[in-house]
Amino acid sequence: MVTIAILVSRVEALCVASMLEAQGIAVHVGASHHASTEVISLALGGHRLWIAKADYQAASDLIREAGTADHWEFSRSMQRAVLRLMAFWAVVFVLPFMIISAIEWENQNSGPLGVVFPIFSLFSLPVNPQGSGDYYLAPPSA
Repeated sequence: MVTIAILVSRVEALCVASMLEAQGIAVHVGASHHASTEVISLALGGHRLWIAKADYQAASDLIREAGTADHWEFSRSMQRAVLRLMAFWAVVFVLPFMIISAIEWENQNSGPLGVVFPIFSLFSLPVNPQGSGDYYLAPPSA
């Protein structure tokens, strides 16, 4: 088995693996059960793509032809979607809780913000770790 790529995103790893499998190249995706929303997948070495040594040249040529190894762009779409969901959640659930708590806990020291601040810390969680993958391609065939 030859490592042809180490990718940060599980989605990218599965897309490249599907592209190779569509051309008849068997691919093993390492760490495919680690969700890419977890930073732990990066700590474990990313998602590795292994192929048979006999398919190394064909797979390298296909990845080079598709331009997968050359083009990478940071995408904020997943981050924006999660932030919209969290904002909706905050308006629908947290805001009424704060209003009711402010009325009920008017004379307490902590107040409703002491309860709500840990909830708002969820906004700092990484949603979809991204980064340029490392491709280990064979030299171009003649």
